[in-house]
Amino acid sequence: MYSICLRYVKNNTDADDVFQQGFMLVYKNIGQLKNVDALSGWIKRIFVNVAIEFNRKKYQLRVVENPEAEPIASLDVNNAISQMAVNEITALIQQLPTGCREVFNLYVIDGFSHKEIADQLGISVGTSKSQLFDARKILKNKISSKKTYVKKTGN
Repeated sequence: MYSICLRYVKNNTDADDVFQQGFMLVYKNIGQLKNVDALSGWIKRIFVNVAIEFNRKKYQLRVVENPEAEPIASLDVNNAISQMAVNEITALIQQLPTGCREVFNLYVIDGFSHKEIADQLGISVGTSKSQLFDARKILKNKISSKKTYVKKTGN
């Protein structure tokens, strides 16, 4: 659950706060769980909701109009990502503007539709799609700037 907190907020201190609040809500509301088989999904949903609410209170959710204007270099993103550690990827996600970060997490990592994201965050479906596009663009730029080239030897 802590990794969920880290994906949605900007730093470890905020993640600690969200983590603590999430577990307090789990403990407080465990009696409302009707299907024990759904426990992990239920807990995950609580943590996602707590993180989104935390961001809503701490930061104003804004549409990013001009994300880093650097051109996206052509690169093998999958190869670059496979060479990165989980904490490096998490750190890049944490650097995204709040709106982009929330939409990216909800869509790419948690598997929500743009309609569900729009309802959850109180934005339009178009804004959700735009935020996801911007998040991907920013991440590609950041990954391309971190990319290291490994020279192959042999044959």
